[in-house]
Amino acid sequence: MRGLNRTRLGLLAVAFVLVIGVMEVLALKLGSFDFPVPSDQGHPAVADNPGD
Repeated sequence: MRGLNRTRLGLLAVAFVLVIGVMEVLALKLGSFDFPVPSDQGHPAVADNPGD
């Protein structure tokens, strides 16, 4: 079985770094979206009296 030569290994490393970079940019773009959340509900998200 032939091993990876240095050129192919370098190209794979560059491709891996580019894929990770694109995923990071997409995660930042997705995280910057503002999803509307209804805030006029009758009860808060955290209970005042957790024992009830």
